[in-house]
Amino acid sequence: MLRKSVSSSPLAVTLTVYAAFCIVVASSAYAETVAGNAVAVRPNANLSNPEGTRPLVVGMDVAMGDRIRTDKAGEVQLVFSDETRLVVGPNSSLVIEAYLLRSSSRDNNFTVRALGGSFRMITGKSDKKAYKIKTPAATIGVRGTSFDFTVGRNGRTGLLLYSGSAELCGGGGCRMVSGYCSLAETGRNQGVRVLDETGERNAAIRENFRYAVSQQNLRRDFRLRTRACGDDTAANIGTKERAKREARSPARAATPEKPDKPHHGHHGHHGHRGHHGHHGHHDRGERGGRRR
Repeated sequence: MLRKSVSSSPLAVTLTVYAAFCIVVASSAYAETVAGNAVAVRPNANLSNPEGTRPLVVGMDVAMGDRIRTDKAGEVQLVFSDETRLVVGPNSSLVIEAYLLRSSSRDNNFTVRALGGSFRMITGKSDKKAYKIKTPAATIGVRGTSFDFTVGRNGRTGLLLYSGSAELCGGGGCRMVSGYCSLAETGRNQGVRVLDETGERNAAIRENFRYAVSQQNLRRDFRLRTRACGDDTAANIGTKERAKREARSPARAATPEKPDKPHHGHHGHHGHRGHHGHHGHHDRGERGGRRR
């Protein structure tokens, strides 16, 4: 008699249904917050969230609210559901602050908070306005692009662009950065500075942007064309200095043509030695043009 009243009790039925509902809701909520997957991991790397901290390994899901942290040897390569690729380099820390990317929603939001270290981001198929990167001193608004960024002491933020464009904002305002191998930086309560001078820019790249120097540890689908960045001898593209040099080059190239008449007479008496002498004068003319 007692067994029958308990099993058919409205309270028992209600509790059972409620428990099942909570399990379904919790499972759905977790499925919606899963953002991506770790496709390559070099130890040591950890993932932290309210459930605790555990080692991050290949194949593990990452979700909104997760914090990823690496030591001096650690590195994580992530692929998100919209095919965005993100590298968290050694001695780095990053939080997936928001992840809501739906094809039917205008409120898409993919925000990461980079606390320190070196990173690479290659945006995926989502609306480019959805992407935002926060650092202690700056924000980066992505406009469909691939780039490396660093967060150093006191939150100082550097951005090295490979394709597309991005808006870097600091305490003193914002600047749009575009053009291959363009480099900009900002700090707390500072404006955004674009490094146009080749020597200064290349030195900063070699010192701060590890993936512009070497991509050896990255999977092929995380690698980018970086050959000209940081190389003093390469034809660096996409800077104001490069554009000015190309605009002046036709005038400099025409300068060495003046000694043609003396060259022919001299060549008739001395053969090849006279010809080489003329080219030596030509080379000096070109070098002199570059110094202007």
